[in-house]
Amino acid sequence: MTNLFKNHYAIVCTLLLGISMLMSCSKDDDTPAPKVYPEENPLTLYLSNSGFNQKATNFINSGTYEFGYSFKPKVKGKINAVTFRIPDNATNVKVTIWDAATKAPLRSVVIPNAVANTELRQAIEPLEISTDTEYLVSYNGRSWYKRQKTDGSIAAYPVEAGNILITGFRWGATTSADQKYPVTVSKDYYGGDLSIVFQQVD
Repeated sequence: MTNLFKNHYAIVCTLLLGISMLMSCSKDDDTPAPKVYPEENPLTLYLSNSGFNQKATNFINSGTYEFGYSFKPKVKGKINAVTFRIPDNATNVKVTIWDAATKAPLRSVVIPNAVANTELRQAIEPLEISTDTEYLVSYNGRSWYKRQKTDGSIAAYPVEAGNILITGFRWGATTSADQKYPVTVSKDYYGGDLSIVFQQVD
C-alpha cells in the first residue's frame, strides 16, 4: 500500500506541475499585441474646419515658392508618408518636414512625377514626432490650389484636424534649387495641396 500511495502521489504531483507550466505558458501567450492605430491625413479636416474648402483657384507656373502648414501632434506618433496634389504636371518636387523652432529640415523626399489634379502618396522613412514640438511640412513648386473662404475672411488658428493641430500656413519666394524655410504667414488662404500621413503610437 505504501508503494502504491507513493506512485499515486508522484503521478498527481507530475500532473499538477504540468498543468502549472501550461497555465504559465498560456499567460505568456495571452499578452496583448501593441495596438495599431489608423493612419490620419489631416488635410480634409483642416480645409473644412478652417472654411478654406469653400473656394478654390488654380495657379499654374506662377513663380516659385515654398508652401506649407505648421502643426503640432496632440498625441505621440509618426509620419509615414506625405500626400501631394497640384493643378499641373510636375517632376522632382521636393517635400520637406521641418522643426518649426529651429527651422532645421528633419526629412526631405523628392516626388519624381506628379500628375495634374491627381493626389499621390509618397512614403518616407517613418519620422517620430512628439507633442512638445511644432513642425512644418512644405513643398517647393510653381503651381498650387489657392483655397479660401467665400468671403475672403481669415481662419482662426489653431485648427483642429483629428490628432493634428494645424497652427498656421506659411509661404516664401524661393527658387527651385533653394531649400528655404517659409516665413511669411497668411491666414486668409491655404496654398497646396500637401499633407502628411500621421499614425499615433503608444
